[in-house]
Amino acid sequence: MLTYHAQLELRKYIARYLYQSRGVECSENQIIIGAGTQYLLSMLCKIVGRELVYGIEEPGYNRVRFIFKEYGQVVKPIPLDQNGINVTHLKDSKVKVVYVTPSHQFPLGMVMPISRRLELIEWAKETGGYIIEDDYDSEFRYEGKPIPSLQSLDSNEKVIYMGTFAKSLIPSLRLSYMVLPSKLLIEYNKHFIGYVQTVSRLHQHTLKLFIETGQWSRHLNKVRNIYKKKHNALLTAIRAHMDGKVKVMGSGAGLHVLLEPKNNMTERELIDKARKQGVLVYPVSTFYDQPPHQECPQILLGFAGLDENGINEGVQLLSKSWF
Repeated sequence: MLTYHAQLELRKYIARYLYQSRGVECSENQIIIGAGTQYLLSMLCKIVGRELVYGIEEPGYNRVRFIFKEYGQVVKPIPLDQNGINVTHLKDSKVKVVYVTPSHQFPLGMVMPISRRLELIEWAKETGGYIIEDDYDSEFRYEGKPIPSLQSLDSNEKVIYMGTFAKSLIPSLRLSYMVLPSKLLIEYNKHFIGYVQTVSRLHQHTLKLFIETGQWSRHLNKVRNIYKKKHNALLTAIRAHMDGKVKVMGSGAGLHVLLEPKNNMTERELIDKARKQGVLVYPVSTFYDQPPHQECPQILLGFAGLDENGINEGVQLLSKSWF
């Protein structure tokens, strides 16, 4: 029989893993498990409050924008600079809750430096606001040392940390989690403690055993090395077949890069011509609240599902279709 005890043990293992890997300090009681980030965000909107103004990176994860708007929040896009979300613009807004992806900004891919993280934490302290830190693929960093999570730098309990097993384990598992500050945990216990758990107890128990036996850490090291090789193969192929013809953005971490081809094609033309060669690439304009006019549009290119030969072949086909 899978009991509440098994769920508690999983949360204990997650708390231990977060402290060791990301410096996140929390107890198992602060960890809320749910079926995907969107579900947890919808719950968070109710916990934090619908009357507040929410900020999201511009460009940013469009499904998060959808959730905020669906729950009646006023959503303000906050522009980015080379270091991530622009805190000066954030201060000039009326935002009280801001969603960020500091470890690997989605979709542009920059990693937020310590200095910007401290600025963001200071904003939350001064305004009494909250930061939602989505660490969706922090396991996959291929260059330099890992930067501490925002939550680990925050001494005022203003950061809500979110993570998922979808990128590093099985996307169909739909097992994500968030770490609530103590004040928000009180609100959760008041209003949501009676909610039925949305993640299968069997899946939770299986994951607990996977972590407990050491299989999780071995798996993570293995897939990190695999994705690093694929990432390097992608950059090598781009240099070999499109050197000087495209600008590469967001490399060094994560499971995608952005390409900015210098060929005067529109975003639609880039996607259509690539598809005719059998290569799927994705628009970046959908991640903007207000897409800007760009002489050289950017295209999102994922590499996780291909082997190294497939990556090289795909880049050759892209070069053929675009140049």
